[in-house]
Amino acid sequence: MSANAAPDPSFPDMHTVAVAGMGPVGMVAALRLAQMGHDVLVLEAGDELSAESRASTFHPSSLELLDRLGVADALHEVGLKAPVYQYRERTGAVLSEMDMTMLAGETKYPYRLQSEQNNLTRIIHDVLVTMPNVTLRFSSPVARAEQGDRHVRIHLEGGHRDRPIRARWLIAADGAQSAIRKSLGVSFEGRTYDERFLVVSTTHEFRDDFPDLAYVSYISDPEEWGVLLRTPNHWRVLFPIREGESDDHALDPDVIEARLQRIAAQPTPYEVAHASIYAVNMRAASTFAVGQILLAGDSAHVNNPLGGMGMNSGIHDAWAAVECIDAALTGTDPVHAASLYSELRRDAALNHVQARAQNNYDSMRDDDATARASRADSLSALDRDLFDKREHQRTAAMFTSLRITLGRLARELRSVPDSARPAGRVLSEKLCYGPILAPGVYDGVSMAALGRSGFGAGYVSGAAVSAVALGRPDLGYLGLADMAEHVRRLTAVSDIPLIVDGDTGYGGVLQVGDAIARFEAAGAAAVQLEDQLAPKRCGHLAGKELVPVEEMVAKIEMACARRSSMLVIARTDALTVDGFDAVLTRARAYAAAGADLIFAEGVTTETDLRALRDVTGGIPLVVSLSEAGDHSQLPSERILFECGVALVIHPVAPVLAAADAVAQAYDTIRATGESGRSGDHWRAFTDLMGQPEQLSQAALLATPTRARSIA
Repeated sequence: MSANAAPDPSFPDMHTVAVAGMGPVGMVAALRLAQMGHDVLVLEAGDELSAESRASTFHPSSLELLDRLGVADALHEVGLKAPVYQYRERTGAVLSEMDMTMLAGETKYPYRLQSEQNNLTRIIHDVLVTMPNVTLRFSSPVARAEQGDRHVRIHLEGGHRDRPIRARWLIAADGAQSAIRKSLGVSFEGRTYDERFLVVSTTHEFRDDFPDLAYVSYISDPEEWGVLLRTPNHWRVLFPIREGESDDHALDPDVIEARLQRIAAQPTPYEVAHASIYAVNMRAASTFAVGQILLAGDSAHVNNPLGGMGMNSGIHDAWAAVECIDAALTGTDPVHAASLYSELRRDAALNHVQARAQNNYDSMRDDDATARASRADSLSALDRDLFDKREHQRTAAMFTSLRITLGRLARELRSVPDSARPAGRVLSEKLCYGPILAPGVYDGVSMAALGRSGFGAGYVSGAAVSAVALGRPDLGYLGLADMAEHVRRLTAVSDIPLIVDGDTGYGGVLQVGDAIARFEAAGAAAVQLEDQLAPKRCGHLAGKELVPVEEMVAKIEMACARRSSMLVIARTDALTVDGFDAVLTRARAYAAAGADLIFAEGVTTETDLRALRDVTGGIPLVVSLSEAGDHSQLPSERILFECGVALVIHPVAPVLAAADAVAQAYDTIRATGESGRSGDHWRAFTDLMGQPEQLSQAALLATPTRARSIA
């Protein structure tokens, strides 16, 4: 049994998690689960590990996960680093060259690793056989799976129907023809390409023909496009097979030779080590979760291989599935965990992996001269804009889709499910595509104006509320009851997510728990807690004092334990008190305590923000552009995104504008006896307040027809 799960007395032989399939996806899931201390049963249909080497590209995002598993070094020993990939014309012209070392500041692995997938499964197998909480069973093909009462029943081919294998959770990584998916009645939606793909492995060294050839090269051509891919032992060449051409014809040695000769003419025949054909599908399961059965890898989605994203996406599935299962086994609602997994990974499959693979496919085979010229221009443009080129590489390396998955899992997995989509979850989704701007709001008028502005979020500043509600400066006068009630009134005006300044938590650790409960009940999407000693001072004033790191960590842990879906932002004011090194120390500790976002007051330079991102493990950062501070060295929005900034707040700009406008109105009235405003201003104000809509609604409800229908 798992060290993290109590045994079920009804089924003493119950496994904690079963994994179907010993391919890369299943093995990654099994090792991650085992390292977490769970009891794992791994089922493989074959008599031994598959020697198939169909997938051979490991992207940097996957290498980072494998590094956390402790198997990346062993994979490198049997792999080939490919830091450069190219888009080329068959004529030999290089349309664009992507050097992944541009991402060296963001990842330990700024390259693709070329290594056959069976190398990874062998490496992980050798680790799993040493672990006492893992059972590996070969010759165990799964025929079907059924969802039971808080457990899964797994039936093997030829097994006794009354004695199924039982597990609390099942990860189905049993391939594109998944018997588990089919037995659950889950549709596999999509299409099969008219073209099939021919893959040829040759010992010929194409760099002798093209000295500038990258280890990964995509060859565009309207007649016969292709891919050249270097593995440690061969060059692998992928060709399309047109509709009407038989498999026998495509595999004819003379036909293969002719295809290779069209790439680079040789005086002697090519030495072909292997050739195979496979159909190409672009499909995804209608759901990736049925009860406590999660589909991962090819059993959940398949796509064309252009870009090498299929296996990598499956590895990402495996990681996400394990995170969700582990959370469910340690207290998270299992329905919520499974639903979140299905939502995130299906979105990644459809809108990231398949969309990019289809784009690669369309562009390489496009026979329209204008479209091809436009693509060539867009690729050339990447060489002129380093930010766009880095972003292109992040997407190609699958960092974008993985970070969305892991970011939302970290923020939402342990929240309480709510069919009404609570504000915290809405904000969490928006943060994936940041940086989002959150101007300050302080009363019903500003909230109504924000609702019409198009902004994705608003920020409720303690200084602003203290001013408008109490007429006091930000020196600790505002209490929890005042602030919570103010937030409740604001959220009643608009459903835009609000980030609330939670001060120091209005007391000690216990009081933080009460503050979190009150703010969430008031509808807040996120609460910011700061590490000043109470009574606090405005963050831009001198003379601040900080609580010990341990006390702030305890407050964050209390906040995370008491919230349902609301996000927790940990703010540190250490910069002006103890210096930037103290900022990094505190930020690292606050991230480890469970904070969803990190806000380091006064940190606005690119260098410092990148350092902050690195020590917090990529947790989203918050930057304040308060008029009270100096942010003259703030980088551009695109660079902020690279630095990990997901939220930019303008906490007091609106209240400053309002105070100035009110003062000017009073001066005008005193000097002239007139306000300088007109009926148009009044009508605009009542429109903002929604008066015309409410009057129309009232009139409709008062009509005789409406009255009779109600009666």
